[in-house]
Amino acid sequence: MLVSSDRLQSAMLAVVLAVPATHVQQVGAAETATAEEPAVLGTIIVTARKRDERQLDVPIAMNAVTGDQIEAMGLRNVVDVINTTPGATSIDNGGGFTQVQIRGVSSSLGGNDNGYYVDETPFTGVTVPWYPDTRSFDLERIEILKGPQGTLFGEGSMGGTVRILTRKPVFNEFGAGVELDTSTVSDGGDGWGAKGYVNVPLIDDRLALRVVATDESTPGWITNAATGEKNLNENDIRTWRSKLRFAPTDRWSMDLSYWKYRSETDSSQNSSYDDLTEISFLAGENEWDSASLSSTYDFAGSQLVYTFSDGNIEMGNQGDLAPGLSYRGDIEIGVRTHELRLASTGERRLDWTVGYYLRDAERIDAIDVPALGLNSKSRQTNEAYAAFGEATLKLPDPAWAIGVGIRYFEDKVDAVDSAAGGPASTLNAKFDSWNPRVSLSYKPSAKATLYASAARGFRSGQLQPISSILLGQQFGVELPVAIDADSIWTYELGLKSVLIEDTLLFEGAVFHSDWKDVAVRVPITPQINGLTNSDGTTNDGVELSVTYTPSRALTLQLGGSYIDATYSEDVPGTPLQKGTPVYNVPKTSLHASASYGWDIGESLRGTVNGNINHDSRRETSLTAGSPGDPITLASLRVGLESMQGWAIYLYGNNLTNEDGAINARGPTEFDGSGKFLRYGPANRPQPRTFGVLVRYEY
Repeated sequence: MLVSSDRLQSAMLAVVLAVPATHVQQVGAAETATAEEPAVLGTIIVTARKRDERQLDVPIAMNAVTGDQIEAMGLRNVVDVINTTPGATSIDNGGGFTQVQIRGVSSSLGGNDNGYYVDETPFTGVTVPWYPDTRSFDLERIEILKGPQGTLFGEGSMGGTVRILTRKPVFNEFGAGVELDTSTVSDGGDGWGAKGYVNVPLIDDRLALRVVATDESTPGWITNAATGEKNLNENDIRTWRSKLRFAPTDRWSMDLSYWKYRSETDSSQNSSYDDLTEISFLAGENEWDSASLSSTYDFAGSQLVYTFSDGNIEMGNQGDLAPGLSYRGDIEIGVRTHELRLASTGERRLDWTVGYYLRDAERIDAIDVPALGLNSKSRQTNEAYAAFGEATLKLPDPAWAIGVGIRYFEDKVDAVDSAAGGPASTLNAKFDSWNPRVSLSYKPSAKATLYASAARGFRSGQLQPISSILLGQQFGVELPVAIDADSIWTYELGLKSVLIEDTLLFEGAVFHSDWKDVAVRVPITPQINGLTNSDGTTNDGVELSVTYTPSRALTLQLGGSYIDATYSEDVPGTPLQKGTPVYNVPKTSLHASASYGWDIGESLRGTVNGNINHDSRRETSLTAGSPGDPITLASLRVGLESMQGWAIYLYGNNLTNEDGAINARGPTEFDGSGKFLRYGPANRPQPRTFGVLVRYEY
């Protein structure tokens, strides 16, 4: 991508209302449990291997959070959930565009390096990572799978995959709910939100409809240094989605879904200088929609699933990259996919999944930077298919199991990028890859799983923008015409276990990854860059999490990760040298949380939960700049819940008013005589915020 400013790719919204990892990893007890009985841990049913399994039994490092837990904590988007997952972080770049980093796999260019699904719709970018902002209201659960998931989830799932699963319509039961929220930011603006859903049964046991809508204004806190105008990064966000569920027979069900998202802001970046001001802004409009059809038929001992999805995004930015350097950029992406798979069901010695996948994608770009004489248009199409299969065999000693999977992927790329009245560059290429996965697991009991695995991920290459080539020639920077594909191997050893009479859940993993041919940015000017392949990165890490629930009233959690991700060799023409930390990866992340509930009379219940999240400084900027700061965020939430369906919560976020640079700062700025002026911009946590949230369900 041509523009490399931190304003577009490195901004990060603070974890405003971070869910404690207790809630990310626990599952409630049976409905008959009392407030004093311990919760049952590790028993969430997940589909990480495209079949139903207990989270505790899956030989993959993963986290799962249910929709009820998300609602209880008032999380605004998926960013907040990811940022409590050991080994993963997410950055809200502003304007409805996010980044996801899992196990040191972090990039701001090329197709997705980490998978991102909404239900069965894969949001796979074409030459740009595409992780659309997803408002976390009325969701079934979120699964965060760590390590390459290329065998079952395809291209781009190199660091892992995020799966957002929305709630399905419920037959024979009318339901509705509304949530209202208002907040104020210290030395910033005010925010508000209104969200609602309705579930309508249409035909008993056969047809039901669920509709969800949200309307929010997220507060701003960044000031225009030139005019004094405040809160320019305020963002208006509207979404709605509907899902129609039809079950012609007891064995056959179909889900037809549609999701629409739109955001508008005067400043599509959430970054600023150290004094929370900026001197240039890009207004942004971002709109995406996703339509999907999923059909499931249950045979005796197996399940046949067909899915179709059509996802589209339109993103426009207009403003200044720097004072006097105006910019206009428009991106349109469309991705259509089909998948047909057959998987085993029930308890058996051999579990298996086989399938076939098709994808057609197109991206169209238009970029105009008049001061530099850059005006270009580009178009790229990708026609891809894949065949995949995975099987798990329980060995004669049933405590042991071996899993083997393979996916063949082929991607035909046709791209052209032309400058106005000038030359063009083209790419006609085929990228293909075999992506295997092997795992060995041992279950000493039903409450523990020890596993070892090796897996490969892959991502296709792309065309170099012609505008980067032409500008590079002006400044003596040599760039390749195209960017090669990159791939990763990850080796992992992990343990999951429930201990102390089902009150303590331990999850831990160590991993080593070799990420080859990683694409990086080559600075041409302070605002513009080109692309090249590096030798790659080496990522080593450890992830640990402990959840303790001595009773239904109390949950305590402590977790974190250490990731040493560095570039393997020097990258000529860039600040990246052998041993430089990978872009946007904190070496150490820690989080702790506590949640407590108590009865108030016969119909009310009080709740309180607190969270502390800490990330060490992110060392490496997008192209050139200075490190960020260590960031520690604390939040507290107190609520009153009624058995009549209503609840009210008071919350405070960033209680210490942390104002450090979350990501690495942009290039240091000097005056005409070479005297230091200031460090470049970086994302800041949203300042101290207080709010009230009211919820009612019928």
